Amino acid sequence: MDALSHVLISFILGQALQLDGNLQLLLIVSSISLDVDAISIRSPEAAFRFHRGPVHSILAALVASALISAGYAVFMHLPTTALLSVVLICHIGVFSHLILDLPATGNMAALWPLSKRNLAFNLTYYIDPTTLGALATAALLMIYARTDISTSRIVAGAAIAFLILSFGARCYMKNAATKIIRALDANVSSEILSLPTHRPDRWWAFRRTRFENGYRYDAYQVYSIRNKILNKGTIESPYISYSGPVEPPIDSPQKAAACSKKDKRVSNSIEKFTLPAVDVTFSDDRETWQVFWYDAFTYANKEERQGILVNVRINGTITVNARWAHETQLPNGLSHKSS
Repeated sequence: MDALSHVLISFILGQALQLDGNLQLLLIVSSISLDVDAISIRSPEAAFRFHRGPVHSILAALVASALISAGYAVFMHLPTTALLSVVLICHIGVFSHLILDLPATGNMAALWPLSKRNLAFNLTYYIDPTTLGALATAALLMIYARTDISTSRIVAGAAIAFLILSFGARCYMKNAATKIIRALDANVSSEILSLPTHRPDRWWAFRRTRFENGYRYDAYQVYSIRNKILNKGTIESPYISYSGPVEPPIDSPQKAAACSKKDKRVSNSIEKFTLPAVDVTFSDDRETWQVFWYDAFTYANKEERQGILVNVRINGTITVNARWAHETQLPNGLSHKSS
């Protein structure tokens, strides 16, 4: 979820709990502290690789809460008797962050280090106008109510109830989109993954089918309320899962894609993609393969490809050029416009 939504929910909770200015600020800082992994002075690619990783785990939330609580207690010269309430406030902040991030798109290492499995409910897009608008409205009502605690608590309860109902409705829409695509050909044994757009009633449904050494993604934009498919496109990525030998000479696109994954930055980036895809081309000098890894979901949703470019020479030398590509044309005629 976006940073502003985290700030708004912590403000709403702080007003409902009647926190003073310092504790309200403490709650807000706690609620956005886990997004420190999104800050990078090197490149957007580095921020992408680390964001929603181990720092977004339950363990990291506990550690962050303890550190922020201790720092606040020392800075404010708080007595020991007041420390418990400060720790509780920090816990509310960091865990509200995790709870809001789980429904959003993108893998999150919430169970690290106990499990390497990433969690993603994929119910809302990263920036969700519906959630953001509801939280902003609730915050403005609280500012208008000022010191009226009963009104503040009613507004806070209504905001939380709205979020729960909204996520429930999105879960229904997500399942509806999956059923629409599954009904097209119930005999096809392929995986269907429904992913959100900015609109709660429109979804991307991807049918993922094995294709040579990789996958073919049939992408459908679905209007869930009317059970209607708006448009369709296809993204083919045949080199993802090649598991053959990759010793030099690197004389095939399959080998080039597999060889590029030897670099830890590349393999970590691929793990973060919702639907990993790759393009492999041979350079004009006939000595270097250009391997571009990207997320098929981002490509369809944003009308651009974002990924990591790797140069793999025939002798096996790997050079990673972290680069964000921008392509405004969607694959194979796919369009955001209704058809």
